[in-house]
Amino acid sequence: MKTLSKFAAALVVVSAFGLAVAKGKAEAAAFQQTSYDKLAWTEMMPGGPSVHVLWGDMKKGPYGLLMKFPAGFDSGPHTHSADYHGVLVKGRMTNTSDGVAPGGAVESGSTWDQPGKVVHRNQCAPDSECVMLIAQDKPFDFAPAKAK
Repeated sequence: MKTLSKFAAALVVVSAFGLAVAKGKAEAAAFQQTSYDKLAWTEMMPGGPSVHVLWGDMKKGPYGLLMKFPAGFDSGPHTHSADYHGVLVKGRMTNTSDGVAPGGAVESGSTWDQPGKVVHRNQCAPDSECVMLIAQDKPFDFAPAKAK
């Protein structure tokens, strides 16, 4: 688990640095460290996912955040306007995307790239919560889609 945490932390640091440089806004940052049990989570909907923003602004983009799903949570079929990149930090989940053969459950440390405007579904296994690291260049949005 320590290796996975180090991997996730390294990914966050590298991504944050890359975004800052790309935007030409490299600013001096103060060292900051927060243990998992002290993270501030914002519930997106009752009984649904919660988020902890790591950098940026999810209403404007770009941003990076941790998204926590309760055990057994099913997002239902949905789309986002823009591509996003994900890393499963904790738990086990199944991700399906239209036009792609189901790949089965993914474990902590697994990554994926979800194209925008493609119907997909995220399902957290029933045995424990799931936490994803999500990075996106555009604002966050969520549009329910019809199941096929």
